[in-house]
Amino acid sequence: MKKVIELPEKFNFKAATTDHGWYMLPPFHSNDDMSALNRVEKLSTGKIVMLHIKQDNNKLIIEIEDKKTLTNKESEEIIRKISWMYRLDEDYSAFYKMCAENKDMQEIVTENRGRLLRSPSIFEDIVKTILTTNTTWSRTISMTTNFVTLLGERYSDDSGLFTFPTPEAVLKKDREFLNQTVKLGYRSDYIYELALNIVNGVYDLDVLKNPEIPTEEVVHRMKEIKGVGPYALSNILMLLGRYDYLPVDSEFKKHVKNKYFAGELPPKAQLYQLYKEWGVYKFLAYWFDR
Repeated sequence: MKKVIELPEKFNFKAATTDHGWYMLPPFHSNDDMSALNRVEKLSTGKIVMLHIKQDNNKLIIEIEDKKTLTNKESEEIIRKISWMYRLDEDYSAFYKMCAENKDMQEIVTENRGRLLRSPSIFEDIVKTILTTNTTWSRTISMTTNFVTLLGERYSDDSGLFTFPTPEAVLKKDREFLNQTVKLGYRSDYIYELALNIVNGVYDLDVLKNPEIPTEEVVHRMKEIKGVGPYALSNILMLLGRYDYLPVDSEFKKHVKNKYFAGELPPKAQLYQLYKEWGVYKFLAYWFDR
């Protein structure tokens, strides 16, 4: 079965897939040549499907590796989720204009870059962001793989691929299981509490996809979530399509001190001023400045 999505005029599939490291974290799986992105996805009806996503000229092709018949509602859900993953509704024209006027950023325009892959659900993006804090990237991959494999649903009886766990699946285990078996360490409490608050209706994350909600309101709601510090906050805002916060973490400091301050770390206030001219695109300017 195949579904087709019309793409914006400026779209680079490989860049949109690989410019952000999420494609390396399950349930995403990529081809060696990066010509396609694969994902096991559980639909709201409970049906589990394997999605193969690739670009064909001005179209995004989604091949569904299943003999199952999809309803119109299920097909629409797949298209909606993939459109969200690839940010097909975001307008980058203002960012491209700024890049075109900056000699170091002009290739962003010529290569149609700017889109950073995200997950279909905000829950998944928050969990993965928490799993990037105070650790190495290889450890993030390991923790995410454990989380998906031990708590997700298997694609088929003979498959080694799994869906991303739901909040309900997390709550079927306890914090000790997350800590000792999944090996999430102190992050176990954060993820367990996040899942608990979603299931109990304390958090409604889907409403945060609404671009009409002021960023200040989104920031307020994100700060209520344990485990979401300044770095995680800026990363989650980026995943929501809000690029006006900088992730002033160790990687940020290392980059800017070496590139702009001759190896010396300036005062914190000066760090925050570095990309000020980019306005609401500060995160993207930093991301593509590396």
